[in-house]
Parts: sequence; structure tokens; C-alpha cells
Amino acid sequence: MTKRPLNKSYKNYWEFPGGKCEENESFEAAAIREMKEELGIVIKKNDLISLDMVNHSYKKNEYIIMCVFLLKKWFGKIKSKEKQDFAWFNMHGPFPKKFLDGGTLILKRLQLKYYKV
Repeated sequence: MTKRPLNKSYKNYWEFPGGKCEENESFEAAAIREMKEELGIVIKKNDLISLDMVNHSYKKNEYIIMCVFLLKKWFGKIKSKEKQDFAWFNMHGPFPKKFLDGGTLILKRLQLKYYKV
């Protein structure tokens, strides 16, 4: 998980790494690009295992859709390329108290062993 930097909204909140899809970009392509930009790792599309799609709204009539992937294999060493903290957490918890609301359903599903990983 990564901690949002001080210069962004929801500063110091933890979140899953990733980001927005660019125009005409698939969820898989966005995940591959974002992991390289944020964490400096290279991912092959075949190594992304789709687990879920989750949506959340921070504002009325505005929704984000998150595609949840399991990744067991990558190339390179994970490092913070955007000057933000990152940490490994056990997939069954405990989880950070300051976590972005959009990812809390994913955290709950991890704790409930909803995902078959």
C-alpha cells in the first residue's frame, strides 16, 4: 500500500497503488503503466489476475471504478518513485486506520477471504 503525499488531497491516507486510466487505456494497461510510474516495477499483462471491480463515490454523481488485480510476479525492485511512503501489509489485516474510503470494500473483502488467492 502507498501513502498519499502531502501535496495531494487526502494527504497521509493509505491507498492501493494505481491510478486513473488515460484516454482509450484498458485497466490492465493502466495498472502496468502506474506500477512502473509509482513503484518502478515492470509487469507483464499475463501476470495480472483480475479479482474484482469496485466502485465508490467521493462526490454526488461522480464515481470511480477500480479494477482489483492480484500480482504475484514482477520485475525490478519496488521503490517509491513519487516520494510517497509504501509498506507491505498482511492481506488479512490489520490495516491502517487512515485508508481512503474507496478501497475499504477491498480491505473488508480481503479480511473475509472473499478473494480466492
